[in-house]
Amino acid sequence: MEVYYTRCLIEGHPCLVAFAYGSDNNVVSQRLVEKLQLPTTFHPNQAWIKFSIKQCVKEVLCDVAPMDSCHLLLECAWLRFKTLNLDERSLCLGHEGHKVKLRFMTPRQVSKDQHRLKEKIEEERIKKEALKTAEGRENEEKEMEVEKNMMESLFVNVFSSTVCDVILHE
Repeated sequence: MEVYYTRCLIEGHPCLVAFAYGSDNNVVSQRLVEKLQLPTTFHPNQAWIKFSIKQCVKEVLCDVAPMDSCHLLLECAWLRFKTLNLDERSLCLGHEGHKVKLRFMTPRQVSKDQHRLKEKIEEERIKKEALKTAEGRENEEKEMEVEKNMMESLFVNVFSSTVCDVILHE
C-alpha cells in the first residue's frame, strides 16, 4: 500500500492527512474528534469530517479510531475527481473546473510532524495524570477533613454527654 502525506484544514485547524492507495477505509483520529468536539453519527465510532486542501473542500464519513501517525487517513476513492497526474511528490486533480496541485510532504517533513504530534499527545497525557493526581490529593484532603469533623463531632458529643452524666450524678 502506498501512503502519501500532506496537510489539510479541519475546522480551521491544520492537520496531517495521509492518502492510502489500496485502503478501503477513511479513518479519523479519536483524539482529533475529542479535541475539536466533532459530532459523531448515530454509530459512535463514525464521524463526518469536512476538510479542505487548497480549494478542494470535501466531507467524508470516517471510522473513529485511536491513532497517532496522522489525524486523518483517507482511501483515495474519496477524490472522485478526475486525476490528471500522480507522481511521488504531487497529485494534480481536476476540481470544479480548476487544476489543483496537491504537494505531498517529504519523509523528513512527515517525520517532523509525526514527532510533534506524539510530543503533544505525551504532554496531554502528563497533564491528565497531573490533574488526576491533584484531584486525588484534593479528594484525600476532603475525606480527611470530613473524617476530622466527624471525630471532633463525636468527641464533642461523647465529652458533653460524659460531662452531663458527671453533673447529673453529683
